[in-house]
Amino acid sequence: MEQYLDDFTKLAWAYGPKILSAILLFIGGLWLIRRLTRGFDVFLRKRKVDESLRPFFTSLADTTMKIALLLVVANLIGLETTSFIAVFSAIAFSVGLALQGSLGNFASGVLILLFRPYKVGDLINVSEKTGKVVEIQIFNTILHTSEGKRIIIPNSKMTEGPIESISETGEIQVEVKVLVEAKTSLDLLRALADEVINRYQHAVPGKPAEVTISGISRDDMKVVIACWTTGTYYEDTLDYMYENLKRAFDAAGVLLAKERRRDNVDVDWDV
Repeated sequence: MEQYLDDFTKLAWAYGPKILSAILLFIGGLWLIRRLTRGFDVFLRKRKVDESLRPFFTSLADTTMKIALLLVVANLIGLETTSFIAVFSAIAFSVGLALQGSLGNFASGVLILLFRPYKVGDLINVSEKTGKVVEIQIFNTILHTSEGKRIIIPNSKMTEGPIESISETGEIQVEVKVLVEAKTSLDLLRALADEVINRYQHAVPGKPAEVTISGISRDDMKVVIACWTTGTYYEDTLDYMYENLKRAFDAAGVLLAKERRRDNVDVDWDV
């Protein structure tokens, strides 16, 4: 029994101060981390970081500091931390490979929430989809169309291409592209466009229709017909122009052409 007591006393003198210091460091570190996390959260609020992003950043900072604290405490006691770091790095690398696509969407979501190329309530056109932004999530952006459809687009798609933002308060030019026969009279097209747009109640007064040629070949001609309206009626204007221009073309005998493959066209469309 005396031998056990002597061994225990030696161990206590050898490791007791380290363990006590580690416990005090751990408790004090947790207290400091709570204060720092709270201060970081206040800083993000003052910077007006998005509400959906702020909790994640706060939690990430809190977890990172706690992991660092555990490593420092383990090193103070005398435990080898190199193996812990190696295992953690391997796990993080494996998870990163497994979630490569999701991490790409997450990174894009962070950029969107930080730099705000668009915000909730904006009417945007992206990836050939037009709708109002109803929610910006970490991984996806959700659009609501005028037809009542809910479109979920991965954030990586939102950042890899152009985004057309449509202001609902200002004036905007709505364009309709049609392909007609090359022999069609441009003056006739302008007259028909003016007639259709002058009947439209949401057209901006004093701004006539604009008809321009965007491409031409031996047989066909690409024509852009534009109407000025407000962003509120952007989609309604598109529907109106497509329907009423088709009726006006049919009544005037204007024939729409069938688009051929580029390699069968004598002249490049891009002019």
